[in-house]
Amino acid sequence: MRQRPIGAALLAIFVAIISAVHLLQAFTGALGDPRALVLEHVIVAVLGLVAAWAIWTGKRWAPWALALAGVTVAALIVSLGPLLRMNAQERAGLWTGAATVFVMTLAGVWYVRRRVASPSASA
Repeated sequence: MRQRPIGAALLAIFVAIISAVHLLQAFTGALGDPRALVLEHVIVAVLGLVAAWAIWTGKRWAPWALALAGVTVAALIVSLGPLLRMNAQERAGLWTGAATVFVMTLAGVWYVRRRVASPSASA
């Protein structure tokens, strides 16, 4: 059995926690948030949990799963403006937040490609 790099374990745990928070937001927001936002939270949570599992188990497709999860989170952040009918001042930081998530996702994908997903990893 191959030893899991500590960084990969920490990344998988981080992604799983963030995904659980999105799932919690979907459940708590179901009463007052727009349905599209609740659905986005569920999608982000599921994709994130799949990515966390793929990283944890060393699947060769883990970088792709992480990339998809991260891009979906960035899209959720950008969509908050129209979904919550924010004014221009309130929307000002959404693109910066989405770009930050995107850059962090790229770093995570780079790391996972180098440390987790190797030809010897299971499919």
